[in-house]
Amino acid sequence: MKPFQSILCIIAVLCYTEFCNGQSKEIDSIQELLKTARDTTEVNLLRQQGVLLRSYDKNKALELLLESIEKSKKINYLDGEINGLYSLGLTHGMTGSYAESLEYLNKCLSLATQHQDFERMNYVYNSMGIVYRRIGDYPKSQSYYLKRIKLIDSLQLDQDTSSPYLNIGVLYGSMGQYDKAVESLNKSLVVFKGNESDRASLENVVLANLAGIDFEKKDYKAAVEKFLKVIDYDKKQNDNIELCAHYSNIASCYVELEQWQMANDYYLRALELAEQLSIKQEIAIAQYKLADLMFLQKKFDEALDYSTKSLRTLDSLDGYMEKREANEIAYKIHEAMGKPTQAIYHLNQTMAYGDSMYNETKVKEIQNLQVQHEVYLKDKEIKEGELQMALLNTEVSLNNKRLEYMTIITLLLLFSASLLYFRFLAKKKSNAELLDKNRVISHQNEVIESMNTQLEKRMLRAQMNPHFIFNSLNSIKHLINSNDKENALKYLSKFSKLLRQVLESSVNVNLVLKEEIELLKIYVELEALRFDNSFNYSFNIDENLDLYQNEVPMLLVQPYIENAIIHGLLPLEGPKHLQISFNDKSDHIECTIEDNGVGFNPKPSEGKEKRTSRGMSITEKRINALRKFSNQELIKIENLGNGDETGTRVTISIPKDQSTNQKVS
Repeated sequence: MKPFQSILCIIAVLCYTEFCNGQSKEIDSIQELLKTARDTTEVNLLRQQGVLLRSYDKNKALELLLESIEKSKKINYLDGEINGLYSLGLTHGMTGSYAESLEYLNKCLSLATQHQDFERMNYVYNSMGIVYRRIGDYPKSQSYYLKRIKLIDSLQLDQDTSSPYLNIGVLYGSMGQYDKAVESLNKSLVVFKGNESDRASLENVVLANLAGIDFEKKDYKAAVEKFLKVIDYDKKQNDNIELCAHYSNIASCYVELEQWQMANDYYLRALELAEQLSIKQEIAIAQYKLADLMFLQKKFDEALDYSTKSLRTLDSLDGYMEKREANEIAYKIHEAMGKPTQAIYHLNQTMAYGDSMYNETKVKEIQNLQVQHEVYLKDKEIKEGELQMALLNTEVSLNNKRLEYMTIITLLLLFSASLLYFRFLAKKKSNAELLDKNRVISHQNEVIESMNTQLEKRMLRAQMNPHFIFNSLNSIKHLINSNDKENALKYLSKFSKLLRQVLESSVNVNLVLKEEIELLKIYVELEALRFDNSFNYSFNIDENLDLYQNEVPMLLVQPYIENAIIHGLLPLEGPKHLQISFNDKSDHIECTIEDNGVGFNPKPSEGKEKRTSRGMSITEKRINALRKFSNQELIKIENLGNGDETGTRVTISIPKDQSTNQKVS
């Protein structure tokens, strides 16, 4: 439920679990009280101040919460330590740092379980269910909600189970199982045990969730009707945080109904409240939603203004989803305004942040938590083994003492010898285990280093393909815009063949030299067609060169051919010729790109800024990756002729060792 995730999961649920922090004193009042507070009072005030600050200054909030935990440990204030860990987990969860959130919630759960703090265990189960739902692990999320229900029922705690049923309803809504979602939401009202005021609050939360489900089912009028009732309650409660999110949700409904003015009014209300509350995330969301609204009405200048403000606000935040949506809107606006450079930039940012939502960083954070859990289990097994060993030693000692035929001196000697022997065995076993673990760790480090090297190479290769394909698409666009249908169709046919070969070889970072040359021939043919056959070209292949045995990095040569055509031949008046040669050398393959163009000028002209193309930048990195296989110079660029610029020759040396034994992108 895209428009409602913040209200349903962050505000309506996380805030619902932390009743003790719901109505804290103002920050200034707490700071005044801290001047004279000591011991447990000081700990509680520090925690309350951190909770109040987490929506405005996360770093300061974390600092205060950590300080409250340290002071709790010093004075042996167990409740303060447990509550501090819980607040740290919530703070990280509400600001998108889910790995840290799970770390602190697990610590809180361990401490609460150890000291049988069932009330806090109840809240931790609920919060962990929310965090796992946010990272997309729905089965584990549901398991924690059910653990909470089981805890309450089995211990007959004086608490209702409305909150976990509410969260399970939200979970089903996220999975698109709307009938089950409605059933669980209504169940939360049935099992509720509390006063009328709290029931009214729960009914409002349920109504907001039902409105979100109506939106997902495209029943926008029903969603608006429910949200209007929700904001009436928010206003009575002076709950501006939820009111801000609900204004934005109502505006989203009006956008779908194409009631632009109503949508604009409610987005502006949401933006105004977010600015009053200094909630940067809601400010950014309102800004890029307004940008999208202006875009839909073709008010591109206003759309660009809101989009720029939104991106500026998001610079200081961590939310990948918000940054992806903001950049996607910016891309659409710049494309509509005829600004391809800015449009391409924001399109790349959109894809980058989209990948980041499920990228390697977040996956590693969760994997680290799993590793920590495995280490904890192994440590537990080791401790149990040590305990069993101690019991065994005690039993041997008792058996020895029962032997009546031995003298006291003999018993003492045997007992001492036994202790020394077992100690020696234990130490020997421990040293052997430590040695094995060190070997495993060393091997894992080597594997990880190798994987990192391969990933880096594949990343450069992956960056090259989109650049190459994008340039070809620009060529097709040029022919279509020129109304040259015949050549456009011919170009498109050849490009499809080229694209198929590129995609078929996309799993490899290297290509057999024969296939690479075929790709380059198609590419040069496409470029010649694009520029009305204004230049001729030829390929010279050394007869001694084994085209099927040798491999080269895919599309390594293409950017230099592109430069020769664009910057060498096109500006030239008169006959133009491009010659591409592949020659066999003793330890490398020599590729030569020679043109009779205007030549290479290493110094930029006055008034022109030096700019490195994306393709050449990537190619330089790929060349650098090849340098480990050869000590000679791999790239040589020289002007032809004496004095006057009459052409350019680029010589690329590709080591054979890497092409046959390594996979280098």
